[in-house]
Amino acid sequence: EKDFRKCHVIKLEQNYRSTEHILGAASGLISANQGRLGKTLWTEAKGGEKVRLIGHWDGEEEARWIGEEIEAVQRGTRGLTPVDLDGQAILVRASHQMRAFEDRFLTIGLPYRVIGGPRFYERLEIRDAMAYCRLAVSPDDDLAFERVVNTPKRGLGDKAQARIQAVARDKGISLFDAARLLLQQGEITGKAAGQLRGFVENIARWHAAVQSAGPVPVVPLGEEDDAVIEADPDAVPVRAANDQSHIRLVEQILEESGYTQMWMNDKTPEAPGRLDNLKELVKALEQFENLQGFLEHVSLIMDNDRTGDEPKVTIMTLHAAKGLEFPVVFLPGWEDGLFPSQRAMDESGQKAIEEERRLAYVGITRAEELCTISFAGNRRVDGYRNILANPHVG
Repeated sequence: EKDFRKCHVIKLEQNYRSTEHILGAASGLISANQGRLGKTLWTEAKGGEKVRLIGHWDGEEEARWIGEEIEAVQRGTRGLTPVDLDGQAILVRASHQMRAFEDRFLTIGLPYRVIGGPRFYERLEIRDAMAYCRLAVSPDDDLAFERVVNTPKRGLGDKAQARIQAVARDKGISLFDAARLLLQQGEITGKAAGQLRGFVENIARWHAAVQSAGPVPVVPLGEEDDAVIEADPDAVPVRAANDQSHIRLVEQILEESGYTQMWMNDKTPEAPGRLDNLKELVKALEQFENLQGFLEHVSLIMDNDRTGDEPKVTIMTLHAAKGLEFPVVFLPGWEDGLFPSQRAMDESGQKAIEEERRLAYVGITRAEELCTISFAGNRRVDGYRNILANPHVG
């Protein structure tokens, strides 16, 4: 308009997707943004269900409620027309939010698909972290050992790794035992030997911690002792009232292995999201009594990959949802720090707030008939339960 004074602006204000109440909620939200070309959306689809705002105690309760509501909508809740699973979607601000829904849907047998990326437990950083956990439970897990022996980089070249593989095959032992044997015989030397020795010692110590259900002190691997390091039999494991030793152990594993630091040093745009996913993995351990039970649960999830043509609930991020539409949309996690994103606000201030509102606008207007926004009263963040303020919806 500044460059072309005589131009005529034509506003495309009629919406053919959403009901009147959904458009009203979206328009009221985006109107708080400054400097936008104002327009008032309207639709011939009058009335309809009002947008709902539902509060929950925590993220797990939020996932349980949404799972039950999806099944209710499928049956035709509150006198509404039934909507099958293909017509329902959960749109999240960050990919780490998907974990609670994937876990819950597996529990209740609700088919789902993740659009725009792998499922939570298929993500690279989660597979790596799970490999470390599997080694803590069973040092003889060769697939896990092979995956993380050089992640993060420990200076082990292809020749050294091939030698470990060869010794394991020739002697009929695990890769863990082969690496330990080569170190004791001095066949791996230099910087790589020191790094590999630390890796082997850590695995032995973590395994002892799993067996004793509590962290154990660092004990160097002796030159003559080729046995798995054991915890002090007289030591009393430190246990909280609700016994979260396995949670502390996994945090310890990710820290001592250098894996968390590797992603903290990574400057790619994906790195912050990967760190968030690792935090969400630790959070998932709260639902289990020990690390073994959690690993069995994840194994069940990975074996439950439904590839048939049956209807499925869609789970995706708000960014990936642009241009799509669903009769029923659930928008979880609308609380300060999560949505709007604290990281985005710290980086860009007011500009980020307006961008978060635009993203919220996109989310609400993906719904054709029924839109539900939800938030949790408290959520585990960085290892602590944070009591959050009022939901932030504009």
